[in-house]
Amino acid sequence: MGETRITSAQALVADASAIMRLLDEVPDAGEICLELSKPYFTRRWRHSDLRSFWIASDGTTAVCHTLTGLELDEVIALWLSFDDYRRQPGFRLSASSLGNIIETELGLTVGLDE
Repeated sequence: MGETRITSAQALVADASAIMRLLDEVPDAGEICLELSKPYFTRRWRHSDLRSFWIASDGTTAVCHTLTGLELDEVIALWLSFDDYRRQPGFRLSASSLGNIIETELGLTVGLDE
């Protein structure tokens, strides 16, 4: 596959139009929107262009990290290993932490567009 990249964007949960723009390309965005007013985390995969979306909210601000350059088997491996990292005390999802996990678990170099 091509270069692995993470593009990140965020929006205030109270700003409905900003949230719609944030989740515009994410599968099942309508279902996700309903959950963002509380602490929330989910991942989505869009097979048509091999994109993995990582969405998190603290109830006030939602963030979407979009991963490109990974194949489905790599994304599945990442999803599985991520859960171990997420359970660690003090872990915070960010483009940087996600990039570090990809580099550690998959041995790939990751470019960040924050």
